[in-house]
Amino acid sequence: ELVYKVPEGHFFFMGDNRDNSLDSRVPQERRGVGYVPFENLVGRANLVVFSSAGSSLFFFWTWRSDRFLKAIR
Repeated sequence: ELVYKVPEGHFFFMGDNRDNSLDSRVPQERRGVGYVPFENLVGRANLVVFSSAGSSLFFFWTWRSDRFLKAIR
């Protein structure tokens, strides 16, 4: 079991693709997001504009149209 210790004054962000997200679990040196300082946050997400189940947006069959323009609860 992995445990992440988030430094004070930082956020931890996790992508919705747990097995393949470059989120806070991956340091910036390895092209991840790393821990994000509070002052870098500029707003709150309210809406999913576009969602894809694949790595390429060109493949329309990977698009998750049921999630387009959906409010985030």
